[in-house]
Amino acid sequence: MHSLVTFFYVLIAISGCVKLPSSFQKCDRDKSDCNPCIAKAVENAISQLNHARPSVGLIGLEPLEIPFMSIAPGGGPASFSHNYTNLKLSGLTQGKVSKFDVDFDKKIIYFDFTVPHLRLDFMYDATGKILVLPIDGHGPGIIDLSDLLLSFTFDLEEYEKNDKKYYKIIGSRLTLEPKLIHYNLDNLFNGDERLGKQINDVLNDNWSDIFSDLKSSYEESFNKIFTNTFDRLLGKVPVDEIFG
Repeated sequence: MHSLVTFFYVLIAISGCVKLPSSFQKCDRDKSDCNPCIAKAVENAISQLNHARPSVGLIGLEPLEIPFMSIAPGGGPASFSHNYTNLKLSGLTQGKVSKFDVDFDKKIIYFDFTVPHLRLDFMYDATGKILVLPIDGHGPGIIDLSDLLLSFTFDLEEYEKNDKKYYKIIGSRLTLEPKLIHYNLDNLFNGDERLGKQINDVLNDNWSDIFSDLKSSYEESFNKIFTNTFDRLLGKVPVDEIFG
């Protein structure tokens, strides 16, 4: 694949116009089965990226490392701010593409990707309130998301550079829809086990309401990460090389 560099393909590029392994499928935009072809190609490519391939300039997705992420307080039950450092996402290579549509006339990509189990390992600091309870802590933590649906929309614009046509992203949107979330935050209230268990229980018993309150902040943060990476790749690979 090096098809419209389906979003996650984007995550793997480090620099320049790399030559991708022959095991990565390429799709023809002029064929009627282009979108189904891309969907299969994306799944196959992602499944091969459980480790880095430095010889061809590819980084691994297990884990995907994010140095820092800040989540703003919600306006409801999750009125606490929290920051993540050394965030590592595991499970992306097990994801499935449930929809992939490219509208070449309108230059829009629609992409649905479902990850059965996404695990986030991190260091955190958090302060504020959950429901009516205070939360205060910093330390290691884990968040497990089950059957997470990531739905992307990328708006593209075509331009010329060195007599070649390229795409760039001029707009993007991401929605996140998990079926279940489980939290485990260590060292809450300076290691008070009773209070720490109470807060973790509240998080897990009310995960849906809490996530809904923080949803837009998570979506904005992840959307920036994925979009910036995708856009860098599109700026290096001409359209005719993407589709052949």
